Formats: sequence, structure tokens, C-alpha cells
Amino acid sequence: MKKKLENPNGIKAKLIELKELRVRFGVVKTLENAVFRLVNRFFYFDCLHIIVLDRENLKPLDPTNTNRFSSKIATREDLEEMEKQGCWSMRGRMKLFERGDTCLLSYVENKLAGYTWILTNGCPSFVECGLRLSVPDGYLYTTYSWTHPDYRGYGLQSFRHHEILNHPRWRDKKGLLGLRMHTNHSTKRGQDKSGFERIGNIYIIGRKSNVHALIGKNLQSMGIKRVKRPSSAETK
Repeated sequence: MKKKLENPNGIKAKLIELKELRVRFGVVKTLENAVFRLVNRFFYFDCLHIIVLDRENLKPLDPTNTNRFSSKIATREDLEEMEKQGCWSMRGRMKLFERGDTCLLSYVENKLAGYTWILTNGCPSFVECGLRLSVPDGYLYTTYSWTHPDYRGYGLQSFRHHEILNHPRWRDKKGLLGLRMHTNHSTKRGQDKSGFERIGNIYIIGRKSNVHALIGKNLQSMGIKRVKRPSSAETK
């Protein structure tokens, strides 16, 4: 029996994506991404970068910009209205609210400009393979940061980091913790600008239904460990 050829449209889309990667990040990063995809056709492999932004490393804010900024914790009504408008990348976000996580909204001259989610109920999970991790004491895990295209370049990401760590709920926290795929170069640029630093890697090997996670000793000593999935599987 002949092996079914891959959809030509799918191949074309991948070639276009690789071309865009080459333009934005260069040949080396593009080859790295292509090899990564090839390897993952046969077995699952990934490398997650664990990053932190300690309170003392918060980037200073420009007062000429921030005097126009404001923030608030989102209510259910806020999120439902954003979902209804359809322009805020809100797919699946209400599930986070339902399980008890927190969304911080940011505004420019009282106009909604973006948001960041703070994990306050549960463990972060890497949805590609269901890996769930514990968050060390003293840190907040942030995920799903998004800024409306009209307001990108304003420095809202750094502003939200200040607002989170200076909020009465979290003033006792040392800093923010996050994770990213090693091929996510776009996210890396923004996080580096915001002051995040990589403190270690987690290597994931196996099949998506049964992966092994190799966690460095320095991460384990911080309290970052694999957590078993609950009987009712939690999704991010």
C-alpha cells in the first residue's frame, strides 16, 4: 500500500512559515526549527526554558508613558464582553477564570489595551504533552500575556509586571516565573526586554501520551517539580 502523500497545501504553508522565520530570525534559527519539527515526526522531544523576573530586576518605567496607563483585575463581565467583541484573543480564557485564575487588564488613556493572566489556582501545564509543574514558593506564574496591535511598542508588558508585583495581593512575592518553548523566538525577545532571565531547562522526551521530564537539580531545589495529573485532567 502506497504511503499517502502530505497535503500540498500543508507543505506550502510550512514553507511560507519557514521563509517568514528566516526573514525575522535568520538562517540558523530557521534550520533549528526545521530540524526540531523533523525529529518530532518520529518521537516527542522538546526543551522548555524556565525563566524568572525577580522583583529587583523589574525594568524601570518611563513616566512620560506610564502616566497614561492604568490597570485593574478583570471581572467576569469584563471577560465576557472581551470574548463577545472577538478581537482580544480570548479563546479558552474563560476556563482560566472559572478555575480561579486572575486576569490583569491594562489600559492606555482608559482604553483597554491588553492583559496578562496570573495562575493562582493549580499548576502550570505544558499542553502539548500534559506536563504539569509546581510553582516555587514566593513566585507567581504568569501566562497568556497579550497586547492589542494598536498598543504594541508602548511598554505595556513591563507596566503589567510592575502592577502585578505591586498589587496588594502579591506584594510578598519575590517575582514572576514563566516557561517557553526553546523555538519560540518571538516570545523570547519580548521577555528579554522585560527583564526575564533563563534559570534552567526542562527536557521532555518520549511519546505525547507518556513523556519523561528531565528537570535540573537547581530547578528542583527551587521547588519546580513534576506534578501528577489529577483524575479529572486539568488543562491550561
